[in-house]
Amino acid sequence: MTLALAQPSAPASPPSAPSAPSGSASAAALPPWTPVEVDDDDRVQGELPGTDAAAVNNPAISAGRAASAPVTGPVGPRVVDEERVHKALPGTDAAAVNNPAIAAGEKMDPRGAAGFKPWEVGGFIDVDYAYNSNNPDNHVYRGTSVQPRTGEFSLNHAVAYVRRDAVPGRFSPLFEFAAQAGPAADALVAYEPVAGGANGKFAGPEVWKHISRANIGFRTRHGTEVVAGLHLSPVGVGIHWSPYNWNYTVTWQLNSVPYYLSGVKLAQTIRTRHQVQLWIVNGWQLLADNNKAPSVMLGYTFTASERFNLGEYVWIGPEQTDMRPRAWRLFSDTQFTYNTDKFGISGVFDVGADPRTDLPLSPWQMWMNGALFTRWRVLGEARTWDMALRPEFFWDRDGRMFGVPQTLVSGAFTNNFRVFNNLLLRVEYRYDHSTNRHGFFYRGGAITDDATGLARDQHTLFFSVAGVFAHRFGGRPS
Repeated sequence: MTLALAQPSAPASPPSAPSAPSGSASAAALPPWTPVEVDDDDRVQGELPGTDAAAVNNPAISAGRAASAPVTGPVGPRVVDEERVHKALPGTDAAAVNNPAIAAGEKMDPRGAAGFKPWEVGGFIDVDYAYNSNNPDNHVYRGTSVQPRTGEFSLNHAVAYVRRDAVPGRFSPLFEFAAQAGPAADALVAYEPVAGGANGKFAGPEVWKHISRANIGFRTRHGTEVVAGLHLSPVGVGIHWSPYNWNYTVTWQLNSVPYYLSGVKLAQTIRTRHQVQLWIVNGWQLLADNNKAPSVMLGYTFTASERFNLGEYVWIGPEQTDMRPRAWRLFSDTQFTYNTDKFGISGVFDVGADPRTDLPLSPWQMWMNGALFTRWRVLGEARTWDMALRPEFFWDRDGRMFGVPQTLVSGAFTNNFRVFNNLLLRVEYRYDHSTNRHGFFYRGGAITDDATGLARDQHTLFFSVAGVFAHRFGGRPS
């Protein structure tokens, strides 16, 4: 999966307009208003509806059209709420589902259920350009499904979603659906199996690649959740939706654990700070199972405050065609996050093992990894400039996760510029090193996993522009 992180505090409620001083223009009496009956739907306009959208980048369409006048009211220009910059990136609520690392630093809505708006629609578009020092001919950044293309401008990921949250203190339905497209969407499901092989149907990457999330369930007033469908996985620090991570690219750790899970989640919140979880799923990032038995994950999160949380997840289950208990995968993920407006630190440590009964002598294949995430505010309160630094190691002793025995060492340094409420600019330098003597990274014409001439090092520079959108609605007025 994931860190994900957005700006640290929750979206602030739009502040009410300040009272005007006595004698100001807004305090003056307004002129009499005479109602005029106008049916907007029947009015014949002077230009074809949709001309603004059609004219973008096309001067032939816009020729002869007068520039739009500024929107004004009786006392001057009207403030457009959508242009106000909030502290949290729009869509943070959706990104934080099942991912405590993103939620850290978010403040609870003080209005409670009376002013809570349970429905949200939103989405984002992420466009990037990546320069890779190895210049692979296939333009592929090996080993990642979040930024899989290099050496070109890429419409990396586009997502649109609708969701319904539980109303605090009430029995409420839960619903989430997100659609996606782009190279990151294709790479996400590239390894989806088709049960039955060539004779199987109704599964595989072409079936699932445009679905990012799809689940439905309920939450009781006592904090019990039952949700079934396609979920964001809580394992690891970070998510597949890159605008909400502290760094633009994700860790090798996140590319080795599930980004999504298909099955049922049962969760119970205890005294608001503790939550225990039971997941019964098809398998390790699988929508179509590769055997006939589910896997199980147990989870626990502790939210000490709105700034700090801790999570532990344990995975047990068959991830091979051999479903005997002696062949089950064992895995542990431990993570923590401390996040404020000015500073954040997060860490993750994983260890896993597969008893490979499909190989001679049934060897145990093991891996271990750790990463430390830091971010700090350089300038600004709303329009901000943040930096993030992340070192990481990934010990893949037997090549179980990435195909060859090696230790991957990586570092990423990111500058995040939040120019407007909905616009995020990012520049990141990343260095990767493999200890495998035959190399690991694609280079030039060496674009297959067993090619001669693979590189042991790579330097990559990323430039990203992300536009995000979120709008909450529904609920009772405060």
